[in-house]
Amino acid sequence: MKSGGRTTTAVDTHVKHSGHATGHVRGLNGLRALAVVLVFLSHKAHVETVDVGKLGVWIFFLISGFLIIGELHRNRVRIEAGSARREAVMCVFFMKRALRIFPIYYLLLFALTIAHTLFYQRDVDLGLAWHYFFLSDYWIGVVKDGWPGTVSHFWSLAVEQQFYLVAPFLLVLTPASRHPMVCALVVLTGVAGHLTMHAAGASEPLIYACSPLNFAVLALGGLCGMMGQESGLVRAAGRFSTGMAGALGVVVFATQPVWSSWALPFPAVGSAWIDIGLALSLCVLFAWIVNCPGSVVVSALELKPLDYLGTISYGFYLFHNLIPSKLGFAPAWFAWLRAPTWIHTLCELTLQFALAVLLAHLSWHLIEKRLLELKKPFEAAIGRRLPARRLRTQTQPR
Repeated sequence: MKSGGRTTTAVDTHVKHSGHATGHVRGLNGLRALAVVLVFLSHKAHVETVDVGKLGVWIFFLISGFLIIGELHRNRVRIEAGSARREAVMCVFFMKRALRIFPIYYLLLFALTIAHTLFYQRDVDLGLAWHYFFLSDYWIGVVKDGWPGTVSHFWSLAVEQQFYLVAPFLLVLTPASRHPMVCALVVLTGVAGHLTMHAAGASEPLIYACSPLNFAVLALGGLCGMMGQESGLVRAAGRFSTGMAGALGVVVFATQPVWSSWALPFPAVGSAWIDIGLALSLCVLFAWIVNCPGSVVVSALELKPLDYLGTISYGFYLFHNLIPSKLGFAPAWFAWLRAPTWIHTLCELTLQFALAVLLAHLSWHLIEKRLLELKKPFEAAIGRRLPARRLRTQTQPR
């Protein structure tokens, strides 16, 4: 069967119907931008009525699970069809992850180590040794049982890196037909583990950073990456979730003046079931967004400022919490201008946000983008070194 000038095989058809095709997925960069803004507001504006930081991190987890598990699933299909080798798939995967994550991360850690030795937060245990090995979540939840220092946000990077270490072995070595079941088991295990931690009275930092529910959210993103294209149920659920999110936003904005004294009518705001419901709701909304590229919401997420902020979001996330919270703090000057307090706060946040964007912009153009351009040559070299067995058999002389 011909399609677009090339032969469409059964493998191609299976890939198309067993998950999203490779290429640009509309709205993902906008979602990344929304995620880093939520995390920024949590760390710098100290929004506490709603845990916007958790929302932002879980959006990142959903995107990572969607892309990574979807890619591994498609590669496993290629392996089963004989058009790829396991060794090549694994090498390409780890090469891509290393180019994307390691350079700027370790450069920043190296600079922080020097600065911490000389002058930066010398009276605070930053746990830098743990961050070098992507064990920030363990350091926060078990070793320190708290959130000291300005590098605590590295815990989510540790969770993702641990996911990257396990996912390729779990999925590349497992038949593609079983991938949805594997992800479902991870979700169920994560939910059960989260409930168990709450029942055992685990501390808030331990639950936040080390709960297996974090891996369940990654698996939920993976299920979105393997599901078929848009369905009526996904569209309806997505519209409902969007409406609920909009209503929640209006309520939060309207109650902003009383945030400091407002309390929810139930005792445990961060209870296990609320977390689980939040994760599932985010998943439904995310599934609708990635399956309805023509919706108004996706069009809004594709706006150029959001798209670019999403492109540089990794650097933004790394740098934003290291920017001094006192940057832009000038009470005497604003008192002389007789400006209200909210204007002073807005100016502080705007200046800190702009600096984080500038640092992320420089990081992207000077380091990250240039390194990512090496992916295709490296992938081609790996393909030549480890050719697919089917192709190698076809080229053998008779």
